[in-house]
Amino acid sequence: MRRFPCLLALIPMFCSPLLADFSNSVVALHPSYPGSEPFLISISGTWPTDCHPGEQLPVIRSFDGYTVEIEFEIIVVHVTCNEAVTTYRSLVDMSGILNTTRPLGQKLRVRVDFDGSILDQSFDLSCPEGDNCSESETMQILPEKGLYTTPERATEGLLVARQNQTAVLYPLVYDETGNAVWLFSAAPFVEGTFFARLTRWYGGDCFDCEPTGSGAQPNEIGTISVFAERPDTIWVKLGDRPFSEYYKLVYGYEVFDRDGGRPLIDLQGRWALSENFGTDPPLGDLSEILPSTFELALQYTTETDGNSAGPASVVYQVTSITGQELGQLVCELGSPPTGYLSGCELIDHTDQAEPLLIFYPEGPSTLTIEYGRTLPDIGIRPGGKAVRLD
Repeated sequence: MRRFPCLLALIPMFCSPLLADFSNSVVALHPSYPGSEPFLISISGTWPTDCHPGEQLPVIRSFDGYTVEIEFEIIVVHVTCNEAVTTYRSLVDMSGILNTTRPLGQKLRVRVDFDGSILDQSFDLSCPEGDNCSESETMQILPEKGLYTTPERATEGLLVARQNQTAVLYPLVYDETGNAVWLFSAAPFVEGTFFARLTRWYGGDCFDCEPTGSGAQPNEIGTISVFAERPDTIWVKLGDRPFSEYYKLVYGYEVFDRDGGRPLIDLQGRWALSENFGTDPPLGDLSEILPSTFELALQYTTETDGNSAGPASVVYQVTSITGQELGQLVCELGSPPTGYLSGCELIDHTDQAEPLLIFYPEGPSTLTIEYGRTLPDIGIRPGGKAVRLD
């Protein structure tokens, strides 16, 4: 297997092979059991230096239907590699290569090589007989509807329209002359993945012209692959480009901005349960604990110790739509530089030793909710999702 040296001919990058370490990294397939359908391979974890796989281009060196070998081409060059533990993610799109080579067996071996360190794992491509691998066992990650953008390509964007699990994605890009073009793709999201052909439309009427009756003509120009990491964050690959991380633009719900970073989401407003599960015993589902519709109102914030900008936590009052007080939602902020709301605990009047519910803001319009108190291992803990109504 070919390896890329740390010393380049023109721009040196000095690093020690001893620091190459996949011990805190994992490989996963998306969807988990793709069979012979298109899928993505994610490689993620922590790396012992700031020269890490996530900033390099993953390349499929070989694939015979049983084993895929992945290496990295250097696209970001460092003069030195600092010993700073770095979180990373790399995505490998298998949809193109599957058009010519289909997996021949029930298993796939994935070998990853970076800077002399090897990560080797094997996966079942179909659910093993006797196991329960239904998608209902895990919550489906779907992107929120709306406009997305990426800092890497600030003049471009992506518009997401969705009905249940089927989505239509419109990449907002420009042609070689600088004119905006209309691209279209449609497919279902399966466990957070989306694979579709890209169609370019041309020949239609101009915006303020009399209709001519001649319809626009489609022309297939390539492919798009998407991985929804969370409802407000997606990874997008157009054609042969590398994956880029896209963020949902937030309109009207920004409450704080840490040092010019991503805005924090203001959760104020009216919410409704959109997914609701649990069993009885011991507690039933979420409707036994939380009204199907509830409101959040900002009460106050607590400040940091002065070492970083912005608040340390945000506290909301939770009420029913009739005004009944249900408790306080205390949201902790993640570590700088993102400062994103990392989790919120609903403390009610019955017991403040443990939170009644835990809310995880996944985007401007989506909350994941879990039961927060200790329970015997009976049934399924109450949980679900809520969506913004206002």
